[in-house]
Amino acid sequence: MKATKQEISRIDRLYGERQPFFGELHDHSVIGDGKCTLAQWRQGMEEKGIDFATIVDHRIVEHMYHHDFIDGLFLGGTEPATRILDMPGEIAFDGKMHYNMIHHDPEAIRTIYKEFEEYKYAGGIKDKACYPYPRFTRERFKMIVDRLYELGGFLVHPHPSSKMKSDDPTDYWFIDGMGIEIRNTYQHDRFEWQRQKDYEVWTNLLKAGKRVFATFGCDEHDVPSDRNLNTLYATRRSSKCYLDVLKSGDFNTGAVGIQMCVGETTMGGKTSFEGQRLIVRVGDFHRSVLKQAPTLRLELYAGEKRIYKAPVPLGETKYFAFDLKADAPYVRVELRDSANGGYLIAAGNPIWNEL
Repeated sequence: MKATKQEISRIDRLYGERQPFFGELHDHSVIGDGKCTLAQWRQGMEEKGIDFATIVDHRIVEHMYHHDFIDGLFLGGTEPATRILDMPGEIAFDGKMHYNMIHHDPEAIRTIYKEFEEYKYAGGIKDKACYPYPRFTRERFKMIVDRLYELGGFLVHPHPSSKMKSDDPTDYWFIDGMGIEIRNTYQHDRFEWQRQKDYEVWTNLLKAGKRVFATFGCDEHDVPSDRNLNTLYATRRSSKCYLDVLKSGDFNTGAVGIQMCVGETTMGGKTSFEGQRLIVRVGDFHRSVLKQAPTLRLELYAGEKRIYKAPVPLGETKYFAFDLKADAPYVRVELRDSANGGYLIAAGNPIWNEL
């Protein structure tokens, strides 16, 4: 449905002071178990038009102290693993559930290691052996997650279906405002069936009433890749700005920009749908998408039900507006390739209804 001039003006105003950044949210360097140095990452990112990458080397934060770890180019954190001891639904294929603790400041991650004795933290930044993979009860692990958010961090559950199997989607959830990685190049290239499973983890959590955000991740251990970028709009090139946007949920998976608002509320937020319209802007295409040349189709979801679909011209900015039902739990949009079996190109995070 066509947006009015006033509606276009509103969404342009809400995002007007921000610019698009295309970034990776799950990668590794040679300091951990990856193959690229941070300098090689920087070169690869420049070649592929990647604005930032999130390096979450396993068990360590040494990479975040390196002189090539530059603000605005890299977000940091770490990817530990655990087994939740009292989770009856869990069947971990390798015995461990992974979790990405993301932050712009390595001292925040070190604070968690210091405060939770299970990590047996010895105080260094280079000794990988001092960061074990401890097991936790769900209550204890939730305390770690809560502390991460108190310190201003962001949690992503990466490749959830590759490490866990549960019929209860809430087994994958630990806090509202966390990320669920719905596509992972490293895992899905080996196990195609996981792509749909991870997407279903996210949508089933939404159905269960959880406020969770979809993310893409390459989980790249070899060379920088632009296959699973995310798009966020930030006021400046700053790791702290990126993190603030991630925590708000006002970003989308994929390398095509999606902007949404209901009234003055943007993606990730909550507002009453009574008498409101959803405004959507699609634009800012990364060159990898233009090269791929998908036949784009926008799909609108009110809750779990798809209620509208329409073509989107590749490379052009397009505005839409939709009347909202007052009882819809949330709204979100996806971009799919209608010429490739409906392959998911991008997914915007929801706006929730304040019922």
